Amino acid sequence: MNKHQLADLIAELRNFRGLTRKSALGEILDILGETSYDDAGFFEVGTGNIKVVVSCDGIVENLVESDPLLAGYYSVLANVNDVVAKGAKPVGFVNIISSSSDEVRRKIAEGIRDGLRKYRLKLLKGHTHPDTSYSAVDAMVIGMTRDVLPSTTAKVNDSLIMAVDLDGKFGSKGWLKTFNSTTMKSSRDVLDRLGSMIKLAERRLANAARDISGPGITGTIAMLCESSKVGAKVNVESIPKPLSVKVEDWLTTYPGMGFIISTKQPAECLHLLRKHKLVAEIIGEITADKRIWLFYGGQGALFFDLKNESVFGVNRSG
Repeated sequence: MNKHQLADLIAELRNFRGLTRKSALGEILDILGETSYDDAGFFEVGTGNIKVVVSCDGIVENLVESDPLLAGYYSVLANVNDVVAKGAKPVGFVNIISSSSDEVRRKIAEGIRDGLRKYRLKLLKGHTHPDTSYSAVDAMVIGMTRDVLPSTTAKVNDSLIMAVDLDGKFGSKGWLKTFNSTTMKSSRDVLDRLGSMIKLAERRLANAARDISGPGITGTIAMLCESSKVGAKVNVESIPKPLSVKVEDWLTTYPGMGFIISTKQPAECLHLLRKHKLVAEIIGEITADKRIWLFYGGQGALFFDLKNESVFGVNRSG
């Protein structure tokens, strides 16, 4: 790959809709006074150091319209991954289904049912809008832990690890690219793989983590770096990838199970993740300069300059 090809790849990654849509958060976060930019929140209850971890997500419109069954399932999966990335065990689920179509509402509900069975969650509460002019599914998952693993505490000189389940199938729904690695597996197999992140937090092997979501692999790295006020150097060729998927597609894919981890104990993390049947590799390191560099095919180029720009649309002027 020459420098022009890498520049083209970076332009494609920066213009990816899954990443650019995150910039709308800046104004909302400012109004709400939120500055952590984490993918799940938590609070402590009682005197036993128990923390309740909460995530909420809405599923993108084109997935709801094209495949409401999968949208319902992903409303569970997306929130479970957010909570597990914090080191918490998911326990409860809440949803809102909106559609004037009986069939769409039914398909979303069936997808949610499948997700609840897969991840062994209790349905706590649901709400239905049967008379909207649009179709949507929004949801929340609650988890429990003693040791939270934020995405805001990556440290300079940490190793950057990617862990992912590559036993699956690539697909796309409009602009959204997915890698399904959960629907064909038993609940036990899925939860065993996810358990690696919970153990990672319990053993305090990592400084920060984030699940790979809609912005894709490189977009998730950028979100973790901005949340932690750091930069990174990323070796694209070290990123675990299915052989049949092109690099440009894989970097903007939402895997069914994938995480970015920042750690000073890479050997221990890799051993644990691989023991739980995830493919895990060191893909780079955390730096102090708040810039994210991608290296590929002997070339290097700047992907994001977090000193002067923001994934989340935060105003950097002044």
